[in-house]
Amino acid sequence: MEKQRRSSKVQDAKRRAVLDAGAAAFADAGLSGATMRAIAERAGVTTGTLYSMFDGKESIYAALLAQSLDRLHVAVAEAAASAPKPEQALRASVEAFYSYYEAKGPDFELGLYSFDKTSPISLGPDNDSSLNASLLRTLDVIGTAIARVAPSLPQERVTAERDAIFAALLGLLVMAKTGRARSIGTSPDTLLQTHLDALIARL
Repeated sequence: MEKQRRSSKVQDAKRRAVLDAGAAAFADAGLSGATMRAIAERAGVTTGTLYSMFDGKESIYAALLAQSLDRLHVAVAEAAASAPKPEQALRASVEAFYSYYEAKGPDFELGLYSFDKTSPISLGPDNDSSLNASLLRTLDVIGTAIARVAPSLPQERVTAERDAIFAALLGLLVMAKTGRARSIGTSPDTLLQTHLDALIARL
C-alpha cells in the first residue's frame, strides 16, 4: 500500500512538471510551435514517458485549460453564492469572472488560445466539447443570477444577456491587458461597472 502511495505521488509530481513545462513551452512558442520533445526536455522526462501520460501537445494544452476553467468556475460560483441578494449575486459573479482573468494574464491568454498566432485552433472534438461545456458551466452561474434578478425574463433573453456579458468581459480584459482603456480616458473597472449598472437597470 505504501509503495502504491509513493508511486502515485511520483506520477502526480511528473504530471505537474509536464503541465508546468507545457505552459512555458506554449507561452514561448505557441501551440503550433511547441513540440512534445521540447516539453519533455523542460519537464525532465523522456518523450516516451510524456506520451504515456498525454496523447499529444493538444492534450496537454487541454489539460491546462481545463484546470484554469475549473478554477474560474470556483471563483465565480463562490462569489455568486456569497451574495445575499439577486442583484448583488449578479454583480459579484461578473466581477469575479473579470477579476480572475485580470489577475491571471497567462490564464486569459490560454483561454483565448492566444499563446498561438494561428487561427482558428482545435484541440480535437472531444477536448473542444469538454472545454466548451466547462466554460458554459461558469457562464450559467451568471445566467442564473440574471434569472434571479428578472424572474419573468424568457430563457432566450437570459441566454442572450449572459452571452452579451461574456462578450463585454472579453473586450474589457483585452483593454486591461493592452492598456487601451487609457487612450479614451477611462478604465476597464469603470466600464465594467457602467455595463453592470445598465444591465441591472434594463432587467
